[in-house]
Amino acid sequence: MQQEYHGVGGAPGILIGRVFVHLPSFTTTPAAHAEPPDADPAATLARFGQAQSTAARNLEQLAERLHAGGHSDEAGIFEAQAMLAEDPTLTELVQAQLEAGQPLAAAVQTAATQMHAMLAALDDPYLSERAADMLAVGKAIHAVLYPSGSPLHDLPPDTVIVAPDLTPAETTELYERKLAVAFVTAHGGNTGHTAILARSLGLPAVVGVGEAVLQLANDTPVIVDGHTHTVIVNPAPATLATYQQQRTNQAAAQAYYATLRDLPGQFADGHRVGLWANIGRPDDAAQARAHGAEGIGLFRTEFLFLERTTAPSEDEQYAAYRETLQIMAGRTVIIRTLDIGGDKPLPYLHVAPEANPFLGVRGLRLCMQHTDLFQAQLRAILRAAQHGDVWIMLPMVALPSDITWAREQLQQAAATLQAQGVAHRADVPLGIMIETPAAAVTVDVLARASDFFSIGTNDLSQYTLAVDRGQAELSARYPHDTLPVLRLIQQAVQAARQAGKHIGVCGELGGVPELGPLLAGMGVHELSMSPALIPPMKARLRELTYAEAHAAALHALAG
Repeated sequence: MQQEYHGVGGAPGILIGRVFVHLPSFTTTPAAHAEPPDADPAATLARFGQAQSTAARNLEQLAERLHAGGHSDEAGIFEAQAMLAEDPTLTELVQAQLEAGQPLAAAVQTAATQMHAMLAALDDPYLSERAADMLAVGKAIHAVLYPSGSPLHDLPPDTVIVAPDLTPAETTELYERKLAVAFVTAHGGNTGHTAILARSLGLPAVVGVGEAVLQLANDTPVIVDGHTHTVIVNPAPATLATYQQQRTNQAAAQAYYATLRDLPGQFADGHRVGLWANIGRPDDAAQARAHGAEGIGLFRTEFLFLERTTAPSEDEQYAAYRETLQIMAGRTVIIRTLDIGGDKPLPYLHVAPEANPFLGVRGLRLCMQHTDLFQAQLRAILRAAQHGDVWIMLPMVALPSDITWAREQLQQAAATLQAQGVAHRADVPLGIMIETPAAAVTVDVLARASDFFSIGTNDLSQYTLAVDRGQAELSARYPHDTLPVLRLIQQAVQAARQAGKHIGVCGELGGVPELGPLLAGMGVHELSMSPALIPPMKARLRELTYAEAHAAALHALAG
């Protein structure tokens, strides 16, 4: 008899296959182990230290492979986990368990669980996000200590893996094997690493289904519908036929997308809308080109500053920006200056603890306190500007004085390079992200000092609705496309166009097929999104006329 399970999130795609239940030996609670306590805790601790180093190296190699494949944002997950694997606190916790008489396997489980709880309880959002990583790190070290071969290695195509959860490493392993697989997890949420990786890597998934799904028998027929977060067990013939047709339609859509790659973004009546890409590293630019990006609407530069003990040099930054511009071959690249703060601390900068870091010293405000850091980045961008069409974008702007200060800093950077005889280009457009309500309602004033605008819908929604976008329950109740957010966007777009200034969208809303045309119908010049979202957006725009999109926008704005 047909049964259905529903999850709280996942990744789009459909897979028709059979169940494989994956219950890993490493759990989040200590278990009894046949292994007796070691008579020499010091020797056992040394063995653990070697396993830490091996696990960290394995995670770093995973990150390198993802970088090479154009998945740099996802690679950052494993770079962070590699650092956690050798965290001294973890070593101390394991040592304490060994000295208390626990066998090594149980000591690793206990220590990982304790660190998970410690991190989850922190007020710092960046560190609390590392809690889930800690369990994955514990599993990685356990796998080095007790190698048994991964049961995921020998799966046949069209397998649906059912598990309590999957680690990022297991998710990536499935992707790298290039098999037609999907997965269903009992735990996890839509903003967890498992779901994020699945969406990025193109693996159909449904997460947060509940414990009952773990009782399914191996080889049970099942359909995973990542679009609706639904798992259908023992599908009826009519259901099966419906999903088989959907898969056929998906394959035809992918073939159609390929024919659009080199065509411009436009509506059916020829009205142009730029389709640009958001990237996090230079090697992402090649992925953007492969998906038909017409430019880079957001180049996040944080990768240069995070996960290190010293600030990047001017030359290091220059090399990264130059590489990106060369890959884009004359297409516009908008480089966002350092967007970091109390929510993502840098070990080499002193940032005082803040009760609410999202309202504190972040983005441009941080640069105001560390002008040497800002000057080095500006000089690197101006030097790289010789190699392509680069624009500079400022994050976390609220007042005209913010732009005035930044423009003075830009002029100072150019003057320094001129005095040193260093080749550069000084006439680089300077614009801002609209991510505060203050900026959205004063675009007419900000346009006097700003050359262009790009709407960051993620933070704009967070600040408009007073909702932490990292909290899944609140985000579901107060979505980004609510009326107040749309009206702020429309107000900003109208003011920018009246001032004759370019305005785009680089937030999450721009890549949603149902919302991108609506935003274009409001009058934005370009939509910037994850590279993989460009082909379906290009196809969606060509199904509508600009007049239809504009009418839809007016309807949405009417409430």
